Amino acid sequence: MATKNVNVEAVQAEETEKKEAVNILDLLLGSDVGEIKLPTKEVEITRLSQVYGSPFILTIKAITPAKFEEIQDMSIDVKGKDADIDITQLQLFTVIEGVVDPTGAPMFKNKELMSKFKVSTPKDLVRAILLSGEIAKIYGEISELAGFGDNAVKEVKNS
Repeated sequence: MATKNVNVEAVQAEETEKKEAVNILDLLLGSDVGEIKLPTKEVEITRLSQVYGSPFILTIKAITPAKFEEIQDMSIDVKGKDADIDITQLQLFTVIEGVVDPTGAPMFKNKELMSKFKVSTPKDLVRAILLSGEIAKIYGEISELAGFGDNAVKEVKNS
């Protein structure tokens, strides 16, 4: 029986290697540019679901490379000749941009919501609603959607 398993695995490996590579230039030129959309995902904040007695589900989306660069620039902490990224600021700004309302607008920039929570900035609103660990987890989920996950790019073996 062990021999059959080895043979099946060898056949599957051969089939995988025989797949033809697509001409990427033709693929992109022949596509509808509107097909390329930022991925979204829904996440539940379980603590707030318990508080409100109803599922507290946030819609998150990947942020564009341009927005990511802007967030990085805003998160730089310069001390003399040294410059470091302030991770807390990076996470906060990413959550502000990546958590969206049903229209796709950043939820934490909603003036009515800021007024309700008696805060004057989106950063203060995030801090009023979410705990530090929740901010970090949401940041991680947004980063995954933006292509920073382990499965975003995979190596293709050359023949």
